[in-house]
Amino acid sequence: TDEAQILSKLKFGIVPCGTCNGLAKSILHWSDNAEYTPMESVFQICKGHTSRLDLASYQLAKTEKTYTSFLSFSWGLIADCDLESECLRWLGAIRTDIWAVYRGILFPKKYRARFSYLPLSNKTNNSSASTKIDLPKLNEPLPKDWVTIEDDFSVFWVCNTTHASYNVFTCPMSKMNDGVFHVLIVRSSVSRLRLLQMLLKLETGGHIECEGLEIISCLAYRLEPLSDNTYNDLDGELIEGGTIQARLFNTAQFFAGKVDR
Repeated sequence: TDEAQILSKLKFGIVPCGTCNGLAKSILHWSDNAEYTPMESVFQICKGHTSRLDLASYQLAKTEKTYTSFLSFSWGLIADCDLESECLRWLGAIRTDIWAVYRGILFPKKYRARFSYLPLSNKTNNSSASTKIDLPKLNEPLPKDWVTIEDDFSVFWVCNTTHASYNVFTCPMSKMNDGVFHVLIVRSSVSRLRLLQMLLKLETGGHIECEGLEIISCLAYRLEPLSDNTYNDLDGELIEGGTIQARLFNTAQFFAGKVDR
């Protein structure tokens, strides 16, 4: 396709200049855990080495548009913290921490959804298999090899990178081009104390060892929200709500310190 041809020729360099800078931090982390500074990012670009980064294609029931994602998708508590805390943007990155205490601990919500996913296969290379998946139409039933979970959730966070923000080590096991979604789930049955412990360990990545956090690795997924007043948050931006599904479909070249990790 034209898109694939263009992506094969372009090389992207990321310099952190915003508030959260999750992609920039992730690339520096993959570059031998290089220091997080704009100067170090420029230095990595000047080196000229590139690595492939997975890109995801998203489809929604409420629009015919498709979205391309490089960072993460969140729904539930994390989406609320990101989007509803816009009124506190003047505080900087700490705004999401304040909203997490407000929405997650003091006044928690239950977010009910039906989550379906295509598990990893032991017989194929995940990186190559993920790009060959054809998603069913959103009004069609899922294939029999998909797994479905319906429950009340607090956290639903799909990760493509290690960091969602420069100070949030969301998914330590993520690689640049592993061809896998890593889905972090916390069900609403988890106590507020355990949820608080997870939130406090997000900066170091220690939350992945916390009881109550589930990590599901998959090749594709579909989320059907069953609660009202929830947000679909893709790469930190609000998109149309409702049922959403995704697969990894391509890669793009980014300047990084190591080649094809």
